[in-house]
Amino acid sequence: MAAPLTVRISLLLAAIGLAGCSSLPRSLTIEPGKTAIFSLASKNGPVLSLRNDSGGRPDVVYGRGSDQLSKVVPDAEMQALFDVFTAEELFKLSLPSQPGGARDVLRLEKAGKRYYWVRRGSFTDPREAAFNKARAYFLTLYNSSTAYHSGPSSEDGAYPEFLTDKEQARRAAELRRLERNKRLNRNKR
Repeated sequence: MAAPLTVRISLLLAAIGLAGCSSLPRSLTIEPGKTAIFSLASKNGPVLSLRNDSGGRPDVVYGRGSDQLSKVVPDAEMQALFDVFTAEELFKLSLPSQPGGARDVLRLEKAGKRYYWVRRGSFTDPREAAFNKARAYFLTLYNSSTAYHSGPSSEDGAYPEFLTDKEQARRAAELRRLERNKRLNRNKR
């Protein structure tokens, strides 16, 4: 029987706290100075990403206005996430490449190797359950991490984009309609 999600998330948080200890089994190890990037992409949504701090300069990541949804985490926290993935046997259920037709994709890039967990909408595929677990652990670390991006400004236009193209077009059309009605009402006076 699988442990409830709250227990598994507690395991991740405990692993982060115990990252200095080598009590958890390891499939992957963070190498200081080497980049590891986790990213979660939804079919119609933004791409969230985590990267380890020793794999690059955090000030460069946070200085890019176009990538407001990236976060840099300490190597120990990324290692704890790897350790939880190992303990939950999620690396064994990963895919070596991204298949077509995926709704959501969680991708890990480390040392030139890639691991993929995907959601296609199947209720019977064990890899689908693995994706759901992997996504929950990823989001636990992502949501508990602080990003140090400078705020977006109207000058650079670097606002993170959360709306789909269809929703943006609908809102733009609604604004145009409201402005047109406002002009017509002014002209009637």
